[in-house]
Amino acid sequence: MDQHQELRFVFIGLAILVGALQCFFGYRLFKFILGLIGFLLGSALTVAIGSTYSIEVIPVILLGLVGGFIGAALMVALYYVGVFVIGSLLGGILGIVLSPDPVLLLILAVISGVMALIFQKFMIIVSTGFSGAWMVVTGIAYFFADTLYLGSLEQTFRSEGSISFTILLCWLALGLAGVIVQYRSSPKKELSL
Repeated sequence: MDQHQELRFVFIGLAILVGALQCFFGYRLFKFILGLIGFLLGSALTVAIGSTYSIEVIPVILLGLVGGFIGAALMVALYYVGVFVIGSLLGGILGIVLSPDPVLLLILAVISGVMALIFQKFMIIVSTGFSGAWMVVTGIAYFFADTLYLGSLEQTFRSEGSISFTILLCWLALGLAGVIVQYRSSPKKELSL
């Protein structure tokens, strides 16, 4: 296993952990979750850029840490952008599930992001529950299925095999469980639309 493959496993493991936190505690830990997602997005982007220019692991890891902290700071500082991003993640996931058409994916992501801004508390629970479940399920599937690669989730999801049906059922069950746990643990007066 090469060093870049090891880094990928670390990032997938972190994504599963963040996904679990997001799924079950997304509303209560929303600013923390925003920071974690910003960290993962920032570090993944800078590691991807850094690994195209360097084969050395230490500089790539350092670049990933710097990018992660910048991403976390931006995501928390720009709270409403974070709310929109969390909402649009749910719409993007629905787009992947429903159709391979990137235009539909974009439309659903924008609609879901705008709904998250309008109905913040309710949509934060639904979005974090289902997007966190997606991170957990696809992350675990990555470890168990050699053919699953994060860059081709759509192809894997649309394959004729049983893995796509299994991913769909696990995502729905875990997402629903996350929404129920978050809803029951949140003060009822805060959940009004």
